[in-house]
Amino acid sequence: MQTKFQLESRTKIEFVKQFVEHIFPAQSTQNWATAAASELENGSRLEDLRIRKEGLEWNPYYSATDVKSWQAARLPASSENFGGARHWLNMPRVLVNDALQANAQALEHLQNGADGIVFDLPAEFEDAGKLLEGIQMPYCATHFFISGKSERFLASLHAFADEKFVKESINTNLYWKGDPDFSQIVKFRERPNFRGAGVLVANEETAAGQLATALLKAVERVEHLKELGLSAEEATSHISFSFQLGNDFFLEAVKLRVLRALWNAILVAYQVNSSNPLFIYAVSNARVSAAFQPHGNLIKETYAAMAAIMGGCDGLTLEPEDYTNSTMVRMARNTSSVLRAESFFSLVADPLAGSYLVEQLTKELADEAWKKFQLLTNA
Repeated sequence: MQTKFQLESRTKIEFVKQFVEHIFPAQSTQNWATAAASELENGSRLEDLRIRKEGLEWNPYYSATDVKSWQAARLPASSENFGGARHWLNMPRVLVNDALQANAQALEHLQNGADGIVFDLPAEFEDAGKLLEGIQMPYCATHFFISGKSERFLASLHAFADEKFVKESINTNLYWKGDPDFSQIVKFRERPNFRGAGVLVANEETAAGQLATALLKAVERVEHLKELGLSAEEATSHISFSFQLGNDFFLEAVKLRVLRALWNAILVAYQVNSSNPLFIYAVSNARVSAAFQPHGNLIKETYAAMAAIMGGCDGLTLEPEDYTNSTMVRMARNTSSVLRAESFFSLVADPLAGSYLVEQLTKELADEAWKKFQLLTNA
């Protein structure tokens, strides 16, 4: 039974809604096109207003009737209890030349707001013990970019983890600059949250081609691991993606949404219901431009971080303009912390859901990337 107060409140809400709709009537795409056409000058056409990037085209205006929504691309709320509905790891990158020096840099980051570290290893680096001394791997992420021969490093990493953390879960990803060492990866099969076959998402001419190539490479790695005796669930749980962020806010966010959704479609094909969700690591490379000094890179890394977070990244690196400048390093690390603690980007699971532009671009890019992926797999 509704109370008088409830009835009065509903009546007021309906009145306000009707009043707003009277003053600001709903607009269609055709209304917008008519208004825009009347303002164009110098022989310009509405077609000239379309935005074209990386093989995609989209209109400058969309209404609800134009949108092809795709529920599979919606971002779920994070399962982390402390990180908010949109959780990501703040992960500065440490360039490793000397193990002890890199260890000191990593510990400084972790003591000042970082959630994990990405170590960029030189070729044939060996000593995981010195590099990771004092770092509690079960409680912070430790990821590695690997190039060159890796057998000795991975053996030392396995020995270090076994000595320090027995069979505890370690949040560790390996991103390979070349071909993975699959024989070493399978030795970590009993370690939850160890993803040994990370894929570097290479830049390509089109966004669809970029995603399709990355997915093909991931599937090839899954098949290699299956040949070595891993189940489909074990093999797919080793996949993660490292993604370099470009300069277009909406397009970069949409790419991450599509990458996750299409990987979930591949898991369905493998008949896998993985309890170890995909990890997408996003990195904003430094942008140094004399025209935007002194804070051009700070502006670039901030909007790149916003795109990555809203697109669903799990780990985020914002590179400083100069790694030798401690102030720039601190500002890059703190940007992610400010977005979480002061701008509250962590409070909404999928803040771009319902955006007409984002929903349309997501569906169009997903369709095109999936077509290219199927062509590559059948080639």
